[in-house]
Amino acid sequence: MKRFLLTGAFFYMSFFALCQPIRILHFTRTSGFDHQTRTVSMAMFQQIATHYGFVVDNDSTGQAFNSLNTLQGYDVIVFANTSGDSILDAIQKQNLEQFISGQKGFIGIHAASDTYRHSTANGTSTGGWDWYAEMLGASVQQNPSHVNGTPVYRIDEITQHILLDSIPSPWYKAEEYYYWEGGYFDSSNIVLQKVEQTVGPNSLVNSYDSARAMTWYRILPGGSRIFYTSLGHDVSNYTGDTTFYKLLRNAVFWVSGRTLSVPVVSEVLMFSVNPNPVKDRLIVTCIPFSMPGVLKVFTVEGRELGSWKCETAKTEINLVAYAPGIYFVELDAGGLKRQVKIAKE
Repeated sequence: MKRFLLTGAFFYMSFFALCQPIRILHFTRTSGFDHQTRTVSMAMFQQIATHYGFVVDNDSTGQAFNSLNTLQGYDVIVFANTSGDSILDAIQKQNLEQFISGQKGFIGIHAASDTYRHSTANGTSTGGWDWYAEMLGASVQQNPSHVNGTPVYRIDEITQHILLDSIPSPWYKAEEYYYWEGGYFDSSNIVLQKVEQTVGPNSLVNSYDSARAMTWYRILPGGSRIFYTSLGHDVSNYTGDTTFYKLLRNAVFWVSGRTLSVPVVSEVLMFSVNPNPVKDRLIVTCIPFSMPGVLKVFTVEGRELGSWKCETAKTEINLVAYAPGIYFVELDAGGLKRQVKIAKE
């Protein structure tokens, strides 16, 4: 049996095409705040499914949870911005619990942690189904639950894992960053990414604003794999953020058990930019320079604006035509990726 190894890329096996396709249930029911992302989220998962030969079904009512046999036909269940404490009845809850006990996969996105809040979390509507929060690993703090708006902050990789393949670190992202201090957070979560210290809605740095987990995974005693990211608040995550797309693509592969191994990063990749802020021309210096790469410029929403070959230790990028604002420069060298935030005057 042949295996194809792509250096620095996600490890896929050629026999996937011969196996049963991964089946995904995309669930979006809400009884709390509705992020209005269900259509674009489903479109993104459909794009992943089409590209990699998966099958994805949508459920906005909970009907798929009526039968355990129906649930067991899926490899992965996604709670995509679900919310509230009344989206599943008693039988449906029991079926989900049995599904998770059977070495299956679960992905929670953003408000999935504002679904069935744990009894130890602050605020109202807690304690209705603690199993859910304990399976996921967290319930978001309720008051306040997040920063004001969707500011750009730095997200850093904490644990090297195949789930973060092709995800830059640092990653500068506009997001509604959640708080955990007054909620529920399981210390056994394997944290993959943390956001830097933020500023609270009261314009102060509060204790709950300290650097904190944004993405983690769990492997339950029965073997089920759980992935959660608090990213994914805005519609733009699903329509224009290629990095967010890659993160969830990786999650589908990992929670379904279809990955081979963790890629080994054998070289530290760094680069600097000068000047910053920049008016017209930006000089990018690679440290160390040992392989050719590609430099790309992205908007804060993750939209790619241009790319340049990086074949020497110093590369000049012409930004004359770019409007003033915040951008991100990414260096991709042999599959290793890093980003730097720049300001264009």
